[in-house]
Amino acid sequence: MLTQKLRERTDTVSFRIGSGIRLSLEEEAKKNGVSLNTLVSQIFTYHTGWGRYARRLKLIPLSKDHLREIYQFMTKDEIEETARRLAETMGREHILFLFQHIDLSSVMEFIEIWGNHFDAYEHRYNGKMHFYTFHHDVSLNFSHFIKEYMTSLLQITLSRVPHFEKVGPNAVTFSFEA
Repeated sequence: MLTQKLRERTDTVSFRIGSGIRLSLEEEAKKNGVSLNTLVSQIFTYHTGWGRYARRLKLIPLSKDHLREIYQFMTKDEIEETARRLAETMGREHILFLFQHIDLSSVMEFIEIWGNHFDAYEHRYNGKMHFYTFHHDVSLNFSHFIKEYMTSLLQITLSRVPHFEKVGPNAVTFSFEA
């Protein structure tokens, strides 16, 4: 039996933008081999996800090279302590700032926002367990940071202990019960 992927409903919307911006967007779309409509949809999708939250939380972008430099000189104990401290303060504060409460739904939404800034991110749910994979291509030390950060965040917010399937130099895979 064939299954069809459901198409998301779309709306036609009209905007007025400067001619220079339109030309820049058309040039970018052509360079990426996509339509102007697709590029604008991608921009809006990014903004309504990670983009708007990053701005509200005053986050700054760092290159992977910058992260590699920072994490390569840290010991495993320093990485774990930093991750725990950031999960307990920043992670918890960010969830409260964005959602005004902490529960399974708000933590899951935060993980979704957080995960979307990686190279690739996947979340699956089988009715009992949540499974996550973050691909980052930074370093093994950064994977250790992610492992400890997620462990601490889930323990302090939901009293859940995640199970880590893989902690490699480019990706982290873990699961926890709903």
